[in-house]
Amino acid sequence: MRSDERRWILIRTFYGSYVTFHALFGSYERRVMGFAERYGVDRKELQLPPEELETLLDASSLEKLRDGDLSHLREQSHRLFRTATSADPFDSHVSNIYHEVSLLKEEHFTVRDESMRIDPEEYERYYREVNVYYPKRLKHVRNLYGRARRRLEQILPSMGRGTVVVRSSFLFGEQLVREVYRDGLRELYRHMYPDGGALQGFTLAADSFLNAGFGPEAAAALRRALAEADEEILSAEDDGAIRALEERKDDLARKLARAEAAA
Repeated sequence: MRSDERRWILIRTFYGSYVTFHALFGSYERRVMGFAERYGVDRKELQLPPEELETLLDASSLEKLRDGDLSHLREQSHRLFRTATSADPFDSHVSNIYHEVSLLKEEHFTVRDESMRIDPEEYERYYREVNVYYPKRLKHVRNLYGRARRRLEQILPSMGRGTVVVRSSFLFGEQLVREVYRDGLRELYRHMYPDGGALQGFTLAADSFLNAGFGPEAAAALRRALAEADEEILSAEDDGAIRALEERKDDLARKLARAEAAA
């Protein structure tokens, strides 16, 4: 597998697992607060029977996260960012996330098994652990994801020139990061191309598609690039910058005509 393909798999599985975990975390918080409201107690004082405790976490989704995107993410991170003597902080964060999610999954199964045995003393012991353990570990994983995301955003500029990353980011990036970044793909591009931002991202994608003869894809990227250039013109503060952007728009328009002709 080419390094460029590995980089895209890493980007895809990181943001995919990020969204999945935060959805699980949000669901856990809503369930806890719902039970606390139902029983009229502070969440720290909540005491749930076994059948309700088991519903706090979606065990199948947790296992799917660990064995799916997180497993692939860890593998690609090791290959890209780990050597025999050192590891990038991103790889360390990913390894810790995988480890913590694995422990959380195993603990959840342990609690379920103990509750099914209906051993009051054993269940009470596990329940006391879970009442503190679940929220602490979930928040720890959330914090690890935050650190990993910040580090990945620093690394993205070194990944943004490969053909697979350029094309895949345009084709799939909007859906991939829409729950991560308020401005979606445009914001991802600002991290990936800090000097050129979204205009550069759309232009690189358009050029890659156009040079390979993919007219419809090139045309779609060029329309996004033209719209981005219009926005930059509106916010430009000097005549020189406006002229440069107008020239760039003319070039993009010529490329769009070629792309539409090839479509």
